[in-house]
Amino acid sequence: MMKNKVAIITGASRGIGSRLVERFLGEGASVVACARTADRLEALKLSVGDAPLEVVAADAARPEDVAAVVARAVEAFGGVNIVVNNAGAAGPTTPVESLSLEDWTETVNSNLTSAFLFVRETVPLMKTRGGGAVVNIGSMTGKKPLVFRAPYAAAKMGLIGLTRTLAEELGPDGIRVNTVCPGTVDGERLEEVLVQQADKRGMTVEAITAFARGMSPLKTFVSADDVAELVLFLASDRSARMTGQDINISAGQITW
Repeated sequence: MMKNKVAIITGASRGIGSRLVERFLGEGASVVACARTADRLEALKLSVGDAPLEVVAADAARPEDVAAVVARAVEAFGGVNIVVNNAGAAGPTTPVESLSLEDWTETVNSNLTSAFLFVRETVPLMKTRGGGAVVNIGSMTGKKPLVFRAPYAAAKMGLIGLTRTLAEELGPDGIRVNTVCPGTVDGERLEEVLVQQADKRGMTVEAITAFARGMSPLKTFVSADDVAELVLFLASDRSARMTGQDINISAGQITW
């Protein structure tokens, strides 16, 4: 499905990101993976053996780092066909009147500016190849506001707007742009949050986990594999007529 394709995947050191790397490699793509955590990236590279994977320690919100990642893709594999903008940070949970400009800026840059920077840097390369695909990893928070999470919600809502605008702008060049909006994703990051919430509420981790699972109609969390499967579809020629879409994968937590 991905033979002769070159993909850049950001935020690739764990969770959805690392699973995306594994799945894209498994489908035959060459991959450049970036994240801020060098040791996790090196562990990922070791885990995939001699697969065509390049790793770059980089901050996706820094233009010079983005340029270095894209340059590595050109040097190692000759260009770029696909960008998956998975980099992001949850940011603080705080009332807006207590929110610092630094926290706002950092959260928006991590989730939204990073996607803009990678698109800006790679679009010329995609045009030379006759097209490409961008898949942005959003969140159900991009559609359903989350109290005390203003910068994260604003960034994810902005990502949907960016996706729709770029889909119209870049469509004539054969470049498709879509967003995936996951619900609660099982994994290391969720486990950390559930431990914190259990302690805060005086509950056991098992009890808070059961409560969280019950918040979706399907009574389950989304897995990194679920997200990766949808991203692969949107990045591949199987979705050749799809662009400008924001697609939920939330076990029913959000239905619009």
